[in-house]
Amino acid sequence: MQLLFIIIKRTELLDDIMKALAFAGIHGGTALDSTGMAKSISGMDNLPAISVLREILKGEDSAQKGKTIFVAVHDDQLETAIKAVKSVTGELDEPNAGVLFALPITYSEGLN
Repeated sequence: MQLLFIIIKRTELLDDIMKALAFAGIHGGTALDSTGMAKSISGMDNLPAISVLREILKGEDSAQKGKTIFVAVHDDQLETAIKAVKSVTGELDEPNAGVLFALPITYSEGLN
């Protein structure tokens, strides 16, 4: 099994992503509010590296919160789930478009 993470800033896409996953036969996803690094460091001035980080993150909207979706999928469902997400988000290679990655699940209870 894999744990698929989808991190988006365009929170209006959340329902459509969940629907696309459900239509693809993927169930049991969870979405949480999330805050990116730009938001976390926007008010900090006392650390020496903050100006460097601000420069790196200058394209991000520090006021915007995002959503982090995670869903456990069987290995043979991973590509289907990724295609379902991208059918809503489009490609994620643009800045601030989102992040998508999967990690192997080495132990679980309560998953079907």
